[in-house]
Amino acid sequence: MPRTRLPSEFTARVYRVVRAVPPGRVTTYGRVAALIPPPSGTDVPGYERVKARWVGYAMAECPDDVPWQRVVNARGQVSQRPGEGPEVQRLLLMQEGVVFNEAGRIDLTAFGWEPLPEWYSAHPDLLSPPDSPG
Repeated sequence: MPRTRLPSEFTARVYRVVRAVPPGRVTTYGRVAALIPPPSGTDVPGYERVKARWVGYAMAECPDDVPWQRVVNARGQVSQRPGEGPEVQRLLLMQEGVVFNEAGRIDLTAFGWEPLPEWYSAHPDLLSPPDSPG
């Protein structure tokens, strides 16, 4: 359960991003957060410090149609989820073809998801990657 009430526009954007991650791919809490602009009325420096954590809070309460298992931590590891152990997430990802190394990590270079430019164009309310002109 979130410790803070998240803005609904933020959670809606988190779920939209995560729904776009295809089977067999993963993204990180920080990567999802990097795509979402600060909600209106939010202190920007404060938001920058907590945005990945906010994604985690949103994912802890996501609807059933959001593929929560495709969001991992920055080290490529599964994180604890309320009601579901990391074993469930690991099993779901393995069923999608995601490979874990001996240390229990996913190679984010091989299995990480990055939206195509067309995806960014179709979602103008989200942020483009830092090296993108738009």
